[in-house]
Amino acid sequence: MKRTQAMVIVGVSVLTASVLAGCCTSGPTCESQPKLTRYGSVIKVKPECLEAYKEIHANCWPEVLDMIHNCNIRNYSIYHRDGFLFAYFEYVGEDFEADMARMAADPKTQEWWMHTDPMQAPVESAKEDEWWARMEEVFHTD
Repeated sequence: MKRTQAMVIVGVSVLTASVLAGCCTSGPTCESQPKLTRYGSVIKVKPECLEAYKEIHANCWPEVLDMIHNCNIRNYSIYHRDGFLFAYFEYVGEDFEADMARMAADPKTQEWWMHTDPMQAPVESAKEDEWWARMEEVFHTD
């Protein structure tokens, strides 16, 4: 399966909802608050790789963490249940595609993915160009 530049870890995908931080809807104070877009995605973890996947993430490389932050990703988490990994993060930048392309071009991130990608398998419903499959947000409250 081919990873697109828009996929992160991290290869993660856009949710349908976009909100402004702090529930700001209009006015001068909204302009000073960063735009925040929530992302959720899912992928399978190979059963024989689960412990190694947990271990590598327990010792995530500082360069990878720096790149995630430099690409405007905040509040990033990965959860596991029944062979599935669910990733959630919030994007606070202005150009998601450009930030994901920058991350995908980073040699240390590419090296990280060389370790993590073989531990994963796309879900059956993933599009041909998806690694982590996009999820639809069906509910949110602050």
